[in-house]
Amino acid sequence: MIFRFFLLFLIFFFASITNTFGQIIPPDTGESEEPEIRIGSQYTLLPVAGYSSDMGLFGGALLQRINYANNIRPFLSKTTADFTISTKSNVIVDINFERTKTFGTDVRSLVEFNGQRFSYDHYFGIGNETEFSNDLYDDEYFYFENREFSIYYQARKEIVEFGEFGQLDVTASADFSYLNGVSRGEETKYGEDTPFGSGKSWANKLGIGLLADSRNNEFSPSRGFRYEASIEASTSIIGSDYSYTDIRLDVRHYSKLFRSVVLAHKLDFVSIQGDAPFWDLAIIGGDDGLRGYHLDRFRGNQSIYHLLELRSWLFSFWNDEIRVGNQIFWDTGRVFSEYDSNEFFNNWKHSFGGGLIFSFFNPDLMLRMDVGFSDETYRVYFGAGYAF
Repeated sequence: MIFRFFLLFLIFFFASITNTFGQIIPPDTGESEEPEIRIGSQYTLLPVAGYSSDMGLFGGALLQRINYANNIRPFLSKTTADFTISTKSNVIVDINFERTKTFGTDVRSLVEFNGQRFSYDHYFGIGNETEFSNDLYDDEYFYFENREFSIYYQARKEIVEFGEFGQLDVTASADFSYLNGVSRGEETKYGEDTPFGSGKSWANKLGIGLLADSRNNEFSPSRGFRYEASIEASTSIIGSDYSYTDIRLDVRHYSKLFRSVVLAHKLDFVSIQGDAPFWDLAIIGGDDGLRGYHLDRFRGNQSIYHLLELRSWLFSFWNDEIRVGNQIFWDTGRVFSEYDSNEFFNNWKHSFGGGLIFSFFNPDLMLRMDVGFSDETYRVYFGAGYAF
């Protein structure tokens, strides 16, 4: 997710356009054990504008459409489109489409399209103990130019149900990624290292996996778990310029401590085996993990990180049409590479912070602002929905 610091956050409240057709039922308050009900379609258009050190001055729009249907949880289809352009010549387009009944079958499909050009993307080297200083960062030593395009598809098919909301799915995926990394000069970290995968290349992968999900709500879960394990293989047979495997484990738990207080945590593990390009290694730093560090701060052949969050809803307006909540978090993790000690509990990185979350006219539309702090810097984030 893009780092964003909004100078005028209230633009979302005054300039958003929301149309709802049908009936939208309020979210789980903790008093009912029945699953939420959704009927009809909901459209939202949010103009955005602001400034960040990564993006410079920027503007854009976030569009979301959710189509609900009777007895289909959590929706029939959902489309999200995010368009951003900045004064640093950064252009980002993210489009996601998800449908729970693909061509009338029980196969759930997710399609993600991403295209971006970053004139000032980050490369800090490979390993858990790479050099960093604010002076070098301010001198643009850690920047390179990144032009990237990717298409990802995942299909899910239920194989068994369990518990109140739970189901176990088998997954299959295809991932096609293109990147053209360009040095911003010989006196940059990228120019000095010329990391494996520089220049123009494709990394295409096919994968399989298992996904178990018992959450009571996919947008704002208050109880349940989500476990996903997958393995992807990149090979020249599907047009890839690299040969490697990508093994991932994603474990999430949600527990309600009090009526409106939820404890959420996520454990993520990645292992890359083979010759992967620098841009598809195990990477942490940013909104996905280790919030408070610079984007893509650490790269390695393996990574592990843990996110711990305490979430609550504080108050609401207009009969719960607008809700305001907050979250506090603590992140920890590290990467492993040939340049690092393999002692598992050695040199873990830590960050902490908190933020606010807003729900507008639909409990499934949430906007989040977080501030994360580390021993190197602090970062401000904006996102749609919770971090996980």
